[in-house]
Amino acid sequence: MEKYLFVALENLKGADYGEARFVRTTLQHISVRNGKVESVSERVEEGIGVRAVVKGSVGFASTNAMLLDEVVKTAKLALTYAKASYEALGKAKPFLSEPRHEGEYITPLETDPFTVPVERKISLLMEVDEILAKDPRIVLRTGDLHFRKVEKIFVNTEGSYLKQTIYLSGGGYTAYALVDGVLAHRSYPAHHGGNHLQAGWEFIEEMDLPAHAERIREEALMFAKADTLKSEMETTLVLGTHQMILQIHESVGHPLELDRAIGYEASYAGTSFARPELLGKLRYGSPLMNIVADATLRRGMGTFGWDDEGVEAQKVPLIREGILVGYLSSRDSAWAIGLERSGGMARASGFNRMPMVRMTNVYLLPGEGSLEDILSEIRDGIYMDLNKSWSIDQRRLNFQFSTEVAYRIRKGKLAEPLRNVIYYGITPEFWGSMYALAGKDEWKLWGLPHCGKGEPGQSMDTGHAASPAAFRNVRVGGSA
Repeated sequence: MEKYLFVALENLKGADYGEARFVRTTLQHISVRNGKVESVSERVEEGIGVRAVVKGSVGFASTNAMLLDEVVKTAKLALTYAKASYEALGKAKPFLSEPRHEGEYITPLETDPFTVPVERKISLLMEVDEILAKDPRIVLRTGDLHFRKVEKIFVNTEGSYLKQTIYLSGGGYTAYALVDGVLAHRSYPAHHGGNHLQAGWEFIEEMDLPAHAERIREEALMFAKADTLKSEMETTLVLGTHQMILQIHESVGHPLELDRAIGYEASYAGTSFARPELLGKLRYGSPLMNIVADATLRRGMGTFGWDDEGVEAQKVPLIREGILVGYLSSRDSAWAIGLERSGGMARASGFNRMPMVRMTNVYLLPGEGSLEDILSEIRDGIYMDLNKSWSIDQRRLNFQFSTEVAYRIRKGKLAEPLRNVIYYGITPEFWGSMYALAGKDEWKLWGLPHCGKGEPGQSMDTGHAASPAAFRNVRVGGSA
């Protein structure tokens, strides 16, 4: 592979910058449905992506044909695209340089998940299914395990030579209850595929999937029987860690992607209310709000040694005491906010996709105290957790979220369960209303493996973490 990559660079003469990236991705997915194995799949895809830059304009091409002639053709095509892009634009654009790097990054793990027999994985999911099936009102039971191994070799015209091997493991299950014509579901550890971290089989064992199955079954039945809110209200809202990380993902992570903020993604994914001229000025939230993008976080889904432009992993402040202080950036966007170096957030979902600005591990630093402390001070409010659905406008300003779990808070305690609760907000107003944030003992790391962006589309792994938090005067409603 190294030979092919260097041949690609040799055929980028005339480019101001060039890079070649070999990627081999091994994926395994196991799913069960109502006591039967629904699918067991494993596939490997590999190829080489080549990128050329001419006066700031980028050209990209890829091939999965591991033949020398095809690699040469691919490199020349990338160069042709870069020149054509520059000619069409008619002016030069900045593309930031980066020092030469050489090294290797491998996910720290205890057990390679691909060495664990498939039979053992199926048995684990079946054990969960058997527990969920003990009540006939659970009409649908699903369980999944996902594993991925990504091997990369990267070289560029600046002299960098980088190797990375990244392992991702995760999964979960969901129980759907039907009671008197009402359908509700509960998931463990969460909906949208469960939880995923950069780790090995040991993470699956840590989640202890069967130990929570009885509780999840009973909660699915409970929420199917629960009342809905009769009318919309403004109230104190407390969010658990999973809903907090979805709130961060949608209303902080995406709007602070710099390519989006300067209009590069406008035709497909939208723009951002957090415009670059507001850097250092925008009151994004309350003084409790401190958010960073950290590609060095242990076990984070967005952790690596170097991004897919050869920029080393960094920890970058985004919001400090409620003020916008940074963006997620790449070599072709960081110049827009006066940076001399990329923030190292350019990532590609595979060999046949071009690197673009993506979230790494975007998390909210913890506060103090516990969820119990927060609840104890609330006379009347709503507690919500475990995201079910979301909707947010193209500027990432107006949003609504619903969750699997909701309870009324009465006199400092969780009281009656509620079904189909929705909360609404405007991003800076919502974050500005955050008045309490739990401490590090309740700070939890989650992984979201299917963040979509780009055209053609790319599905990317992102990491997020947060503690439970409380917000004042939030609009909350419900549906039947």
